[in-house]
Amino acid sequence: MRTFGLLLIPILFAAMPAHATRFCAWMVETLEGAEDEQTRGVKLWFEADEDVSFLYAIGGKGLSDGSGYFNSPSSGTFGLTAGEPKSGWGIAGSLYPPAAIDVVADVHAYPEDIFDEKKPPLLATFTFARAIPEGETAPPATLAEKQCRDLVFPPVKHRFAE
Repeated sequence: MRTFGLLLIPILFAAMPAHATRFCAWMVETLEGAEDEQTRGVKLWFEADEDVSFLYAIGGKGLSDGSGYFNSPSSGTFGLTAGEPKSGWGIAGSLYPPAAIDVVADVHAYPEDIFDEKKPPLLATFTFARAIPEGETAPPATLAEKQCRDLVFPPVKHRFAE
């Protein structure tokens, strides 16, 4: 009977659900300068309740108005310390309302090889979008509301780890 019990332990652990980390993303919007020369900016923030490492990828149109749009689509590895918010990306420029903000942040598992072009598994997508009406004098807190998800981050396998 003792042998059966020892064999059963790994099966029970394999059947347990993976541990989830509470992961949040939000965007802080700024508006600076005189009315005719305003610079609008957005800064993306991340926070987790555990230490995590991941790959982020930015997409969307970014900031747009009647003259076009600008964005800084990028991706990179990122690490968070539990409970400490950290900004990972931002963009700013002249924007003349009516305008719009459209930023998409994908959170992927940390890559086994940071030089591999293939993206690791997608864990979550966070979308930040709103219209900017003509005459807006201060950005609302709409995008600053935290979007939180329970995510399961796979163990990080560093390329040079033994």
